[in-house]
Amino acid sequence: MTTARHQFGCHPRGFTLIEMLITLAVGSILLALAVPAFRTFMQNDQLMTGASTLSMALYAARAEAIKEDTSVQICASANGTSCSGANTWETGWIVLSTAAGATPVQVAGAQPTGTTVRAGAVNTITFSSTGLSNTAAAFKLCDVRGATQARYLQLNVTGNVVASLTPGFDLNNNPLACP
Repeated sequence: MTTARHQFGCHPRGFTLIEMLITLAVGSILLALAVPAFRTFMQNDQLMTGASTLSMALYAARAEAIKEDTSVQICASANGTSCSGANTWETGWIVLSTAAGATPVQVAGAQPTGTTVRAGAVNTITFSSTGLSNTAAAFKLCDVRGATQARYLQLNVTGNVVASLTPGFDLNNNPLACP
């Protein structure tokens, strides 16, 4: 009967210290390259999310006005229950029926720190029961990177919302300016 014996010529299993240090160095280099790109990705995503949320709120206000056969407002709101009267949409906005005793149909909270959302002097948009808006509005969403990465939404009086496909430019390809 034979028994298995440990042979001294075998290589032990595992990693050497040198192999582990090389792996950590390569991983650190890859991480150093990926972090700035990930930050840019997150900033772009935050602006696109803000623009999409605002666009959906504008369409929701229009749809609610038609459905309820009454006027519906979308306005800047800091508290989520009433219109603030300011044109600082980055504090949030609400969709609110003008019917007596109405509660907000939709509420959007504040945008991330460093983000501005402006529509010139417009602080309230009212949709009639026909779906028409009382005013046209041009929204600019900017973050700390400035106008080159800003997003642009345009609402016309028929209630249609159009977004610029090119960051930093409006629908006519004019460069944007941020506050």
